[in-house]
Amino acid sequence: MRNTSILFLGLLGLTAAGCANRAAFMAGGMESPRLAKAEPPPRGGPPAAGAADAMPAAEETPHLAAIEPRKVVYTGRFEIAVADAAGAVARAKALAEKMGGYMQQMTRSLIVFRVPAAKFDEAVTALEAFGPVFSKAVRAQDVTEEYVDLEIRLKSAEALLAKLLALLAKAQDVKAALAVEKEVARVRAEVEGLTGKLNRLRNQVAFATITAQFRTSAEAPAELRISLPFWWLPTLGLERLMNFGAASGRY
Repeated sequence: MRNTSILFLGLLGLTAAGCANRAAFMAGGMESPRLAKAEPPPRGGPPAAGAADAMPAAEETPHLAAIEPRKVVYTGRFEIAVADAAGAVARAKALAEKMGGYMQQMTRSLIVFRVPAAKFDEAVTALEAFGPVFSKAVRAQDVTEEYVDLEIRLKSAEALLAKLLALLAKAQDVKAALAVEKEVARVRAEVEGLTGKLNRLRNQVAFATITAQFRTSAEAPAELRISLPFWWLPTLGLERLMNFGAASGRY
C-alpha cells in the first residue's frame, strides 16, 4: 500500500512539473535552446547616479519576434486561360518536378503541386507565363508561434513519458503498475499526436502549395476573350489566335 501511494504521488508530481515547465516558458520564465537570446541595446554613456535602480532590468527571456528564420507557410491559387488545359496541367507538373517539388493532386484541368518554399516566387512567375491570369491569390502565413508551441509541448511530453517509464520499472505491485501504465498510455498518445502535428507543420513550411486551375477561352471572362473576324483563321495554325478562337462560336 505504501509503494502504491508513493507511485501515485510520483505521477502527480511528474504531471504537475510538465505543465508548470510549459506554462513557465510561455509566460517568459524559461528559455528554449532554439531561441537566440536578444542582446540589450548599446547605451550612449555611463548611467547617471541612481539610474540603475530606476531602470528596469534588461529583458532576459527571448521573444518569438527574435526567432530567425520565421516559420512561414506559402500558398497560391491561380486561374489561367490557356488553349489546352490538359497540356498546361502536364507542363505545370513538369515545372514542379524540375524545381524539386511534386504533384499532389491532378485532374484534366486542375493541378495542386508543391515546391520548396525557397522556389515559391520562381514557380509563381513561371506559372503566370502559361497564359492570361484572371484570378490570383497568394498568401504567406506566419506560423512561428504555433511551431514553437508544438516543439515545447512535444519536448515536455517526451520528458514526462521517459520519467513515467522509469517509474513503471520500479513498481512493486500490480495496482501501482496498472496506474502508471494507464498514464504511460495517455502520455504516449499525446506524444504521437504532437509529433504528427509538428511533422505536418514542418512539411507545410518546407514546401509551398500552389493550385492552378486552367480554363479554355470559352470559360474565360468576357474581357479576356478575343473574337476572330473569320471562322477559318484557326485553321492556319496560328497558336496565339487559337487561344481564344472558340469564343467567337463560328467554328
